[in-house]
Amino acid sequence: MAELFDTHAHLDFPAFDEDRDEVIGRAREAGGRRIVTIGSGGGTESSRRAIAVADTDPDIWATVGVHPHDAKLMDEDAIAGLAELAKANSKVVGLGEIGLDYYRDLSPQKLQR
Repeated sequence: MAELFDTHAHLDFPAFDEDRDEVIGRAREAGGRRIVTIGSGGGTESSRRAIAVADTDPDIWATVGVHPHDAKLMDEDAIAGLAELAKANSKVVGLGEIGLDYYRDLSPQKLQR
């Protein structure tokens, strides 16, 4: 069986609080050996949760970021907080969720940029 590396998971989502270990186990049974869980919203809270999940397993890493839908929640302090999270933890391997989402337009385009 090929070894897979999931580069975009959301293991930090509260929906996985009850069975996160089982979800990770099923991923491994299907060939998923390494996982990056993505910090994606709610200010910096999702990024903090993603790091906490990554800290529980040597084959899980995290990113820090904010989904464009939550751009309206960000300010200079929150951006500095994400930068600090990225620097402070060796399990952080990237920045994201980050980008532009003009389709749903849930945060003003100027703030997303």
